[in-house]
Amino acid sequence: MKKLKYTSTFLLPKTSFWTGVSSILNISGGNTSLFNSADSGEEADLKALRSDWGVVGQDFEMALEKALK
Repeated sequence: MKKLKYTSTFLLPKTSFWTGVSSILNISGGNTSLFNSADSGEEADLKALRSDWGVVGQDFEMALEKALK
């Protein structure tokens, strides 16, 4: 069974180096960043909290694995 990998950057845009370069060269002023989105603020908060606590759980799991070696 594959473990879920959580990140603490759920609501931040997922960009690459080239996306950053293109945003500098974007003369029209449009927003090229793609953010993770949700239908409501409450749903976005729930997703972000779930992801944050998932990261905490992963950290505890790694600490326990190291401590029990």
